[in-house]
Amino acid sequence: MDILLFPVGFILWYLAYEAKPIINDEVTLNWEEKNRIKRIKLLNIINESF
Repeated sequence: MDILLFPVGFILWYLAYEAKPIINDEVTLNWEEKNRIKRIKLLNIINESF
């Protein structure tokens, strides 16, 4: 029975992996912009401390 469970599990995992939702470009760009701003702020704080 265990011999059948592993292949079925891998097949289900593969199907779930292939069915990932498509990333919305607007949301991704907004997220990247926020992270870029945070990085710039952190770099400015580090540069001011030296």
